[in-house]
Amino acid sequence: MSGKVKIIKRNAALVSVLCLLFTAGILTALVVSLSKIGTFTVASHVELQRSMLISEGVANRVQWLLAADRNLNPNDEPGKIDYTTFEYDRFMADGVIHTLDYYGEKIQVQICDAVNNWDMSASSYPEVFSKYSSQEYAGEDVIDLCEQLSQRLGDYLDSDDNIQEYGMESSDYEDLLQKPLPRNKAMQYREELLYIQDFTRLFPLDENGRISIARLIPPANTSSLSGTPSLYSSDKKVIELSCDLAEDELENVMDALDKWKKEKIMLSETLDEELLNKLSVLSGKESGAYTVYISAPEEEKRPFRKLIFSYAGFEVSGPADKIVKYLEWNFL
Repeated sequence: MSGKVKIIKRNAALVSVLCLLFTAGILTALVVSLSKIGTFTVASHVELQRSMLISEGVANRVQWLLAADRNLNPNDEPGKIDYTTFEYDRFMADGVIHTLDYYGEKIQVQICDAVNNWDMSASSYPEVFSKYSSQEYAGEDVIDLCEQLSQRLGDYLDSDDNIQEYGMESSDYEDLLQKPLPRNKAMQYREELLYIQDFTRLFPLDENGRISIARLIPPANTSSLSGTPSLYSSDKKVIELSCDLAEDELENVMDALDKWKKEKIMLSETLDEELLNKLSVLSGKESGAYTVYISAPEEEKRPFRKLIFSYAGFEVSGPADKIVKYLEWNFL
């Protein structure tokens, strides 16, 4: 009988050891799994941080490349040069997509003119809403929305408390828990347009979450961004309404601009003279202020923090006061 008891005890001990080993195996597998997950997470985070440093370095290089290009070719205009005739890459505010080798890293750079899209200042926004509401296919809902937004923006900018029919003054903003709005004077930042109720219904945010269809409002004492928007740097809707293009004409223009930016095929080779004349209402010259997009090449799917910045251009001798004047600096 005692022999049977010993066997049972040995079996029980064996089962306990096996359970312990099984539990230890599970815990080990869990630790290994968590370690692998942590490795992927940390690696991505480190790569994102590294990409920010790379973007800052590329941003500095691009500014000097732009200055050098202007110094070598002061009379060249965006869209009117044949890239194939040069032994070196050209850097202009023409929207062309460049690929730079930055110490072994391939980086995609696109340079646009900061004078682009709609000027929503107090003196210009009525004309913008007029273009939207007078377009051939504008329905009553668009016309009504333009009227509402125009009055709300007017009340936001004017210095009095007189409320328009569809406008909003301090009491309305207070009800929305947005006190002390409205500003009641000129906007200091483009993003203030997001305070205007329903503004994004007519002017949606872009793929980067920016309200880029409205022109930047530069900080004081930096750079003026007034003037006609650039053809090569403006939104599709801006081109359509500014140039009064029919639907088929607009598609032809956007296809031509896409070929220019990706393949460097000039518009004169893809569009007829009549359509080119329509586009002439937009600017084909550089303003001297730039918006630069820095990202990983589209074909390379890797963690990368996109950098978008705008600045007042300078000559090869450097900024006059030794300070680069940035109008925006956004990591996305």
